[in-house]
Amino acid sequence: MKKTFLLICFICCSLALFSQKQICVDGSAGSEGDGSPSKPCKTIQAALEKAENGDIIKVAKGTYSEAVLISELKVQLLGGFSGSGDYNSANPQTNETIIRGTSAAAPCIKVKIVDAAISGSLKISGFTIRNGQRGIELDNDGWSEHLNNITIENNIIENNGLPNESQYGGGIGLAGKNVTIQKNVIRNNKSGRGAAIGVIGMPENFLIAENLIENNTGYDNHAGGVCVDGTGTVTKNVFDGNVAAKNFDYGWGGAIFVFCPAKTGTTDVTLSYNTYRNNYAPSCGGAVFVDDRATVRMEHELLYNNKTTKATGSAIYVDADWVDNNYTPPQQPSILYMNNCTVYGNTTDDNGAAVFVQGSIMHINNCIFWNNGKDFEFSDCSGSTPVPGATLTVNYTLTQQGFTGTGNISSDPLFADAPNGDFHEKSAYGRYNPATGLFVIDGVTSPAIDAGNPASPYSKEPQPNGGRVNMGRYGNTAEASKSAVADIEVHSLNYWKLFPNPAKESITICDLPYGSSVEIFDITGKKVYNSVVNSEQTTISTANFESGIYLMEVTHNGVVSNRKFIVGK
Repeated sequence: MKKTFLLICFICCSLALFSQKQICVDGSAGSEGDGSPSKPCKTIQAALEKAENGDIIKVAKGTYSEAVLISELKVQLLGGFSGSGDYNSANPQTNETIIRGTSAAAPCIKVKIVDAAISGSLKISGFTIRNGQRGIELDNDGWSEHLNNITIENNIIENNGLPNESQYGGGIGLAGKNVTIQKNVIRNNKSGRGAAIGVIGMPENFLIAENLIENNTGYDNHAGGVCVDGTGTVTKNVFDGNVAAKNFDYGWGGAIFVFCPAKTGTTDVTLSYNTYRNNYAPSCGGAVFVDDRATVRMEHELLYNNKTTKATGSAIYVDADWVDNNYTPPQQPSILYMNNCTVYGNTTDDNGAAVFVQGSIMHINNCIFWNNGKDFEFSDCSGSTPVPGATLTVNYTLTQQGFTGTGNISSDPLFADAPNGDFHEKSAYGRYNPATGLFVIDGVTSPAIDAGNPASPYSKEPQPNGGRVNMGRYGNTAEASKSAVADIEVHSLNYWKLFPNPAKESITICDLPYGSSVEIFDITGKKVYNSVVNSEQTTISTANFESGIYLMEVTHNGVVSNRKFIVGK
């Protein structure tokens, strides 16, 4: 009986697996086909009409001028195939597959799912999506939780949206649960709020990751680039050149606006490892605006060269919820936690500060603020009414302005190359060079190294790390600047490596303390090589060495370590 049951399960799983079919599309096909590689459909919509849940639709290069509707269906919609019978692999860069909007009243792609019977996941990947009323619209009819498990990745989403004040989301209209938007270029879109990505229904557990979000324009008075509420994570994106409030001489949130839409709702969003540069809002929050009771956690963020003109908060603005005259105060604060971030060179024309906290709560820890004019401005009121609990605390932070708090310092952080966007801290013991991926030696050491909160984690920093986190964006990361070796010198010489062993034409050594002396001796004790190591990794030519056994001896600060290796020709 048990064997029979297992056999039935195997047959059912096999049928489910093999029921998934591939449907091919090629707009250059001579006539409408059955969706096979040799007889592809001519339009994406025709393929969708043939599709069932779980199918894969592969679209050949070309331009498809249609308003694509994915209704009550979860499929993989994939562009970038060469076509002409070849649907084996996708290359969107070579085989550009364009979905071009047909009118200002319809998105290029609309996904609508409300039916509980629609299971599985949906993916849209490999397209250039342009000239629609939106690029992609996710529609759950304002209520359904079954619009879920959706991935939008590896697309170029550009030149979509409308220059009005009412629409949210020109590039992507965001709704649903477990939606991932990753590795896209989202540029030159427009809408009222969130010209790149804007909420049209309160999303749950969204992920916006590794996108380039640039030159998008918001026409309402909030949110140039991204506008989100609900719960989710925004990580490893670059926000560049986004503008809020095009139709106004006031407005907030050039790059991203995070808010809570109702007093009974919850917004909790993490912003991590993002870069915000060259974004603009007229009033406050040139890059980031947190409002309406939202809770936001900023970690390892970099904000530079953002701008406001009319007021303050050239980089960040945090405001309480809005209460009209029909409600009785007190208002409720928004909350922003900021840890290991770097804020540099943000400007305002009105003698404002990089951060403005109004009737809200903000805790800053392990950060660097430099070259912003003023760094902080705080008011416990929103309007004329004090908000209970409103506060600004700054601890273990390097601030040019200076601020009362534990562990704060005010000294030049000695960035590697701030004018060109490199905010790694200089170190005489090793600084990460993003151009090469290796560590280099500087003549000076930043005061932000080993100056963070002693209770903060630091284990992700490379050795030697001083046993304490660095301030700024790269603290507690693999790109953190290194510390003086001090009493961990003996241990650091335990971990250096050489390879390959046996060697032939060359041998490479890595993970040595900078300034180590390297000597190589042959089997007779004759010294055949000596040098000083000043980079993370060094390759030594052995082309002129005789075959045999050699001894490599490393010395640093009086500590000696040896390794044997073989040269074989």
